[in-house]
Amino acid sequence: MGGTMKTEIKRVQTVEFKVRERAILYARVSGDDRDKEGRNLKSQLDMCREYANEKDYLIIAELAEDDRGASGADIDLPQLSKIRDMAYNHGFDVLVVRELDRLSRNLVKQLLLEEEFAGYKVRIEFVLESYEDTPEGKLQKHIKATIAEYEREKIRQRIYRGLTNVVQKGQAVQHNKPGYGYRYNKDKRQYEIEPSEADVIQDIFIWYLQGNSTTDIAKRLTHQGTPTWR
Repeated sequence: MGGTMKTEIKRVQTVEFKVRERAILYARVSGDDRDKEGRNLKSQLDMCREYANEKDYLIIAELAEDDRGASGADIDLPQLSKIRDMAYNHGFDVLVVRELDRLSRNLVKQLLLEEEFAGYKVRIEFVLESYEDTPEGKLQKHIKATIAEYEREKIRQRIYRGLTNVVQKGQAVQHNKPGYGYRYNKDKRQYEIEPSEADVIQDIFIWYLQGNSTTDIAKRLTHQGTPTWR
């Protein structure tokens, strides 16, 4: 073609997009470990968040479980049930937990959750522990879960013995709010009759034995202007 032919070569640059895995952070405390150092909910979530950020996970939820007396072996805890529903709907890829006993203190519960999440292609990762997907790794995890279950049972036994000793000494177990007609004496660790309410209690029993319903009795006390415990 009469001249120097110039050929322009256009290079197409391929941009690779990395799909970030979606993570849910889960923390749990129960009555026996709520005050222990490093086991409070905020501390657990902070550690899980730092771990997830290092892994470059996309955090879609941070769920904290304060079971308030429910067992660590219970699989129907509110937040955990929500996580299971999200796994069923393929809402995330990784569940991040501080350590094994924050997810479960029962080997059967652990195995059920692992099988369920695996069926939905969800991994469980622990911040303070790492278990290889090998027979040895699974054995190590199962031993740790068994120890956690043993510790949970020991705690239950200590609490039971403590309450039994209190009752055998004639002392009462303090509740947040004593029944009407009583006050809790912290020094003596027992309930005592409140004289200002004793006559009301006697009237309630008399009216009930006369055939009045609890609703009728409540209306009668209201009509008389009888104050409540508070």
